[in-house]
Amino acid sequence: MEDLAKAHGVVGSVGGAYVDGKPIGVGSAGSRLLGGKGGKIPANSRFRIGSQTKEMVATVVLQLVGEGRLGVDDKLADLLPEVAENDLVERAGEITVRQMIRHTSGIPDWYAGKPNPDGSEGEDPSFDVFDFTTHYRPLDLVKWSRARPRTGEPGEKWSYSNTNYTLLGMVVERVTGHDLAAELHGRLFGPLGMTKTYLPLKPPEASRGRTATATTPTPTAGRATSTGSTPASPGRPGEWCPPRTTSARTSGRSPRASCCRRNSSES
Repeated sequence: MEDLAKAHGVVGSVGGAYVDGKPIGVGSAGSRLLGGKGGKIPANSRFRIGSQTKEMVATVVLQLVGEGRLGVDDKLADLLPEVAENDLVERAGEITVRQMIRHTSGIPDWYAGKPNPDGSEGEDPSFDVFDFTTHYRPLDLVKWSRARPRTGEPGEKWSYSNTNYTLLGMVVERVTGHDLAAELHGRLFGPLGMTKTYLPLKPPEASRGRTATATTPTPTAGRATSTGSTPASPGRPGEWCPPRTTSARTSGRSPRASCCRRNSSES
């Protein structure tokens, strides 16, 4: 962990060891703020779990399928007519829920300012990573991807795209009539006893309690936050990164510490 905290672009790290699902120890390394400032990161701090949130969103979607409220072969244009009517997603009438879950929809990614030539996720973000106040609506993120090249035919091949799960979060809200945070809490966090895991939706929401580190913020409707002392996923991995829009806050202060994406478990 000390070596990880010294890696380029990393501020600090928090880790835990589990045996048969039971915690046997936690630890941390590095500082809470850039430049070694802010003191040591508490091992039981909360942290953002980034794209591990996708596993949780997929779980909620499949629960809705099991309840008969949604079908894996339902078309995006039928579920979210506005994306087709406003031409926000090319070929929305052919793209299915199954394809979005599997990243085989061909929908380009919105994350990078300069995506790869094939439309897949690039490196440098298309937003200011130190802006912790701007709220990005899910539909705004979808719009960012529209002018980018598709990554393939619907169902043709796998290509990672954050846009798929931005749209799935919107589908969950449309089908249930509740925001994504409420559905994640009611269906996963509450029943599984994940009392310290939640999904911030927009500023000024941020990490509640002591914060390990603020990971690179990203404008996505669906990044959860957890604490090192509570397993935050049925595997969910630690996307412990909320809606890429807010910074972690502690005692009314807003430390802006940025970790590299690999350290925040985003991919």
